[in-house]
Amino acid sequence: MKTLICFPSSGSSSSLFAPWKLFFEQKNIALICPEYPARGRRFNDPPTKSIDALAQDMMHQLQDELKNNEDYHLFGHSLGGIVAYELALKIQQSPYKAPKSVFISSSHAPHKREKTSLKSHLSDSELIAALKQIGGLKQEVLNHPELMELVLPIIRADLALNEHYQISKKVPLSCPITTIHGTDDPVVKLEYIKEWKHYSEDYQHINWPGDHFYFQPDLERFLTALATSLEAVYKRD
Repeated sequence: MKTLICFPSSGSSSSLFAPWKLFFEQKNIALICPEYPARGRRFNDPPTKSIDALAQDMMHQLQDELKNNEDYHLFGHSLGGIVAYELALKIQQSPYKAPKSVFISSSHAPHKREKTSLKSHLSDSELIAALKQIGGLKQEVLNHPELMELVLPIIRADLALNEHYQISKKVPLSCPITTIHGTDDPVVKLEYIKEWKHYSEDYQHINWPGDHFYFQPDLERFLTALATSLEAVYKRD
């Protein structure tokens, strides 16, 4: 059975992908969603201080899966894109089998991470306005001051991870990379997401109508296309 391992965006938990589970079960694809620290079922765990530490945390969570599974793919959305890449690099340096492919969604290439208007130093009102613009958070959460008091520090910490992330050289993956970009995304630019072409000899790109969370308005249509893309990887081998 194929497996899809998914990594969420800044401020999000594994629940971002909960609506995907039934669809992939029907396609005979296992869906695994490890949890970042400081949210979801790991709410009481302290946040990590770097992308490298977060990728190492993900590798620890997934070690049993990586030991026993040779037919898996990684999917990272926004912050999750760089987490998926760094995890794939760690896997390349380990005894584990590399992923069949990595899907990078709404996420600038590693050497273009600073090219974003979403910054951790934004005031609460500025950050909330930006979150409303990009979507992803439900309106009832955005309009609930007590909930936002819990959410904003997590989002700021995740944005800081991105701001402090640096690479010394472009290290390619041994597997295919497919990037996906919402054509109306207000924070991720097409030119910077396409820079992922430098990180795999087998690179493809998909434009999808919508904003930063382009997959949410017509989820079934997107997941059908994603499942088709997963199958297409095997034809490229």
